[in-house]
Amino acid sequence: MTPDVEMPPPERPIQPARAQTLQPDVGFADSLLSEHPPPQPAEVDTMEPLHIYTQRELDEVFRSMAPHFEGRESEGNWLARDKSTTKLRRITKGNAPMEFHGAFIAGIKSLLDGILKVANSLRTTMSTNGCQLVQELAKTIGTAMDPWVEILLQNFVKMCAATKNIAAQNGNTTVDTIISNVSYNGRLLQHVSFAAQDKNVQPRIFSAGWVKTLIRKQKSSLEHSGGLEVLEGVLKKGLADANPKVREAYRSTYWTFSLMWPVKADA
Repeated sequence: MTPDVEMPPPERPIQPARAQTLQPDVGFADSLLSEHPPPQPAEVDTMEPLHIYTQRELDEVFRSMAPHFEGRESEGNWLARDKSTTKLRRITKGNAPMEFHGAFIAGIKSLLDGILKVANSLRTTMSTNGCQLVQELAKTIGTAMDPWVEILLQNFVKMCAATKNIAAQNGNTTVDTIISNVSYNGRLLQHVSFAAQDKNVQPRIFSAGWVKTLIRKQKSSLEHSGGLEVLEGVLKKGLADANPKVREAYRSTYWTFSLMWPVKADA
């Protein structure tokens, strides 16, 4: 028998050139639609750390970036913002957070609003870049991020309700990373409790994972701050949620809870 000969796919018709009459807002929307997919983890791993030699050099880096983050995202500044975010990620992976700790923290704080603008961008690639920066900052500077926890959680818990799945997942991962690396306080648990009661189902599902993280990372703090009672209330609501996916997520969290506090779990 002769093998089947695979016919080449038909050529796509050439689209006519777009008329050069687009208004700025339309061009901005078009560029959003034509963006490339976010980088895969393998690409993230190959990002080279950036070595900083003096504090003056570090201060100058932050000063030079500041104008790019001012105002709203536009065709004129989005690329500079994205490149600045990538550079900040490379600096975070380098020596600066340890060798010039005070200057690094002050510089990040000065750009924090801009970093959040990047994370909340409608450009998926750019938003992912911003979220990854915040995650890497949490892992690198840990409790030095404590003063910013409130504004960070407000932003990223809200992101978890996004209709775009990549954005929602980025928000989830970022919240979990923050909870894993900062100091415990009552507001941290309160944000998780509010998410567990959100009208949108996605934050409610994700909150089950955040409760697990709190149990594993903050067991002693929960016991000595009165947070355990609040946690029990969140768990009960999750197990009785109207949505089956939320209930399923919280069943897994229940078993984590029962390993730590078996008597309370049986009550």
